[in-house]
Amino acid sequence: MQNDPITSAKLDSLSIFFPFYNDEGTVEKQIEAAYEVGAEVADLVEVIAIHGGNSKDGTFAKIREMKERHPDLVVVDKTDNTEGYAVIKYGFAAATKDWIFYTDGDAQYDMRELALLVQRHVDTGADVVNGYKTNRGDGFIRHFLGDMYARFSRYVFELPIRDTDCDFRLIRRECMDKITLLSENASILGEMIKKLEIVGATFVEVPVSHYSREYGISNYTPWGLFKEKLLGDLKLYFVIRKTYDPANSLRIVRFGMVGLSSIVLQAVLFNVFIAVFHMNPAWATILADQFAIVTSYLLNNFYTFHDRKHTAIGVSLLAFAKFYVIVMVATLIQAAIVWTGTNAFGEGILVANFFFVVGLGVTFFWNYSTQKKFVWLRRRVPMDEPAA
Repeated sequence: MQNDPITSAKLDSLSIFFPFYNDEGTVEKQIEAAYEVGAEVADLVEVIAIHGGNSKDGTFAKIREMKERHPDLVVVDKTDNTEGYAVIKYGFAAATKDWIFYTDGDAQYDMRELALLVQRHVDTGADVVNGYKTNRGDGFIRHFLGDMYARFSRYVFELPIRDTDCDFRLIRRECMDKITLLSENASILGEMIKKLEIVGATFVEVPVSHYSREYGISNYTPWGLFKEKLLGDLKLYFVIRKTYDPANSLRIVRFGMVGLSSIVLQAVLFNVFIAVFHMNPAWATILADQFAIVTSYLLNNFYTFHDRKHTAIGVSLLAFAKFYVIVMVATLIQAAIVWTGTNAFGEGILVANFFFVVGLGVTFFWNYSTQKKFVWLRRRVPMDEPAA
């Protein structure tokens, strides 16, 4: 354990729940830890065990055994669950206390570090205290795909935390009561965080430890989980846009539309300069590119980021200078990807175009993330240790 969990902070009441599925070997450990740690961080504790599917081992029998040991244990039987990790919505529905904490039933997090979350709430007054993994006790592929998904999800939905997948979070129940969770798969995590932000919940983060499994194997393959979350998030787009502030809704799509229009403008101007003004193609490329860059900046300022737009001349000029540097770096990144790819796999037209498209994808996210961070800064209430 990397953190010292000692704290004197206490909540008035707390619900703790776990989704258990093929977790026979960790049921007892998690439930006993919930009662022990819960008593240290809250005056009144409620523990909830969810049987999150038709387990192939003795998970449900172990939960019933713990019910005999702790008669006040709340058991939610979802043996017929078909929603995967979205079964956590039934834990939130069953919770009755002022605060809700949940984590996975596989014991990859240290329950004692709940004290760190409680202390951070006491120090900041935040409505949601979310852990973020300082290390990851999973294999390379799961780690890599998980990191890719976290970055994608944060870019698309502009989430206020860095580690959506860190299921070690403390939430004020009053905030949860304001939202309805609709996802039927693992994309429920992004939906929950985004909707909590929409209703005005404040967030802070705490680094937490993450360990390798001590029992069983994951119920998801790395690629299966990645695909489920990705497809779920695409569906979630259209759910969120019905309730989300239009100023921020689908910003990344508007950014893409501006980028596409800039490419079209550059192509048109390139041909005009050559056909009408008989300009050298190389110079036509450079000049058309400059017009496209200026147009892209203006469109992003007044369309994509209109809620953050720069109006003062001095501020606009400085913002444009940053924008220009970012775009030029993107051009170099794309060129490097094409150069590396064609040198490794040959200079054929198909290979060149493949890596050209790969470069477009990489630089699209480079442009979007860096422009949000350095050109059109997010205007929000400062958080302790904001997401990177």
